[in-house]
Amino acid sequence: MKSRVNLAKAILIVVSFVVISIGLTWIWHESLRVYYGELFTNVALKLHGALGLGHAPIAGLRQRYINFVPFTALLLVTPGLALRRRSLGLIVGLVIISISHLAVNLTALMTPGPSIPVLAALVSDTFPFLIWFIVAFPVLAKFMPGAKEAETSERR
Repeated sequence: MKSRVNLAKAILIVVSFVVISIGLTWIWHESLRVYYGELFTNVALKLHGALGLGHAPIAGLRQRYINFVPFTALLLVTPGLALRRRSLGLIVGLVIISISHLAVNLTALMTPGPSIPVLAALVSDTFPFLIWFIVAFPVLAKFMPGAKEAETSERR
């Protein structure tokens, strides 16, 4: 019986993740992409100017910048996260992801054309999952090997 309840919870988490991801992706494509692109372009131009890189191309509407969607969805569906940690993690994480977009944009200086270097693309795509892992670590640590033994020895 307990395994069925755990399976039902796991299925509910996965379904929630999919629904939130679809919803956020739709919002991104319908409007947020344009607003984020405008904000990104304004911030990037000022940053490039301050760094003396005024000629750096602005790629504010790159599809890769949607990588906030899995981060947000994972953070929202991770069970057991305290509301404060979830909220603070969401705010700080989204700011850090936006900063990473600025950094990835600067890699366009290294590669002429519309694409970015493969390593920068991999880092950009992986980065939100790393931030989620850091924010959700207190919950995720319970599922890591050796967690049960450590929990049992703490109770003694």
